[in-house]
Amino acid sequence: MNKTETMNTVKEILAKKGGYNKEVFDEDKNIFIKSSKTFFNIVSFGKNAVFILDKSIYNWAIKQFVNIEAKRVMDGENLHIIESKLREYNKKLAGEHLRYLFANNEETNVFKPTGFKYKLFKKEDMKNLYENKGFENALNYKNDVIALGAFIENKLVALAGADDYYDDLWQIGIDTLPSYRKQGVATYLVRSLAKEIHSLGKIPYYTTWSANIPSMKIALKTGFTPTWIEYFAVDTDKR
Repeated sequence: MNKTETMNTVKEILAKKGGYNKEVFDEDKNIFIKSSKTFFNIVSFGKNAVFILDKSIYNWAIKQFVNIEAKRVMDGENLHIIESKLREYNKKLAGEHLRYLFANNEETNVFKPTGFKYKLFKKEDMKNLYENKGFENALNYKNDVIALGAFIENKLVALAGADDYYDDLWQIGIDTLPSYRKQGVATYLVRSLAKEIHSLGKIPYYTTWSANIPSMKIALKTGFTPTWIEYFAVDTDKR
C-alpha cells in the first residue's frame, strides 16, 4: 500500500473499532459521536478532533469544544477542564497517546549491537515471556501477538513486543533494562520487529507521549512518523 492507502486503512480500522464512519476524520470541524460503549475518547489526525462520548457528557463536550481548534483541545487548560469533568464520573484521562505510523520499510543501515542473542516470539510463544518483570511497555498480557527479545546468558534484557488490539494495526512497545540502555539495542529491536510485522501484511505503529524524548527518538530513528493522537478515559482506580 502507498502512504494514502495506508492512512485510509488506519482510519478505517480505528473507525470500525470505535463504531463510527472513517470520513469523520476528514471533516473541517470537530465531530461529536454518542457512544454506548466508550465513555470518553478523542482522536485527531490534525485536521479536527473526533470525540466519542457517553450520553452523559455528550452535550457538555459539544458546548465546550465545538469551536476549539483540535490542537487547542489538547492544551493544558482544556485537558484540565476535561479531567475535572471526568472526575465527576469517577473517571480520569489515561494520558497522552502519541501514535507513530511505520513509514519507511526500505533497507537502511540499522546498527545491530553485538554481544546479544536475539529471539523472535510468535503468538503461541508469548506466554513464555510473561514471567519476566520490567517489560510492561512491550507487553500488555492480553493481545500480544509477536515479540523480539535480546538476551545475555539466557537473561531477557530488552524486548520489543506488539499487540493486535486494533486488528491489522499492530502496536509496538519497547522496554530495555536500565543497565543495557544507550547501546542501540532498543532501536534495533523496534526496527526489526516493525519490518517483521510489515512482512506479515500488518501495519506497525508505535505509541509514546511527548515528554518521553528517548522513546520519541527511537520512533523517528526506526522509520516511524507522528500520525495521530488520542486521549481516553479510564476508571480512577485504574493505574
